[in-house]
Amino acid sequence: MKFSQIKMLATTSVLVLGSTVIANASSDKTEIQLLQQALLSLQQRVESLEAVKPTFTSFMPDFSERFHVMHRAGEAGDWAVAGHELSEMKRMAVMSTYIDTEKGTLMQGMLAPSFEALSKAIEHGNHENFETALDGTISACNACHVASESPFIQVTLDAADAISLRHPHALTSSNLAQGHAHGGQAVMQENMQQNMQGMMKEDATEEESHDESGEDGHHD
Repeated sequence: MKFSQIKMLATTSVLVLGSTVIANASSDKTEIQLLQQALLSLQQRVESLEAVKPTFTSFMPDFSERFHVMHRAGEAGDWAVAGHELSEMKRMAVMSTYIDTEKGTLMQGMLAPSFEALSKAIEHGNHENFETALDGTISACNACHVASESPFIQVTLDAADAISLRHPHALTSSNLAQGHAHGGQAVMQENMQQNMQGMMKEDATEEESHDESGEDGHHD
């Protein structure tokens, strides 16, 4: 083989190798861009879900309803229904930590003894122990409200004093609580701030992407 042929073959090999490297680099860049887009989409999805997730204000009526159905079922001796509702209360107490870690942990800790007492009373169908456990649960609930800066929400077992199963509040004369921010306008403002932050991040990412595209074009 002549030297010129060897030189041509070497040159061709370098060109092929160089093209492969460039192609691989281009492929890697595309994959990175796709991954960045996927991560951005996931981030936006998480932020949108965070903005609409339940608050304790919307969570507690569901929990209260379970509690009072259990109460009525136990009084009627329907221990199967009472046991079912108690199981749901326990499940919801665990879920509460995903809504608010601090308040959920407080809720589980303060209700744990009541859950145990109610479970034993229901298991043995003991009306007397069940009533005692209910009284203890009410005390724990109201103590938890005090600890979470909502002392004005006082739960009662007396149906005549309660608004409903979902809002079993004992209504008394009181003044407007100052600084109460578990829901309503305060939560709406927080959600709006989170949405704005997400939009700002998205805009910043798009600007960076445009800048990178312009620089690549300039170098070419």
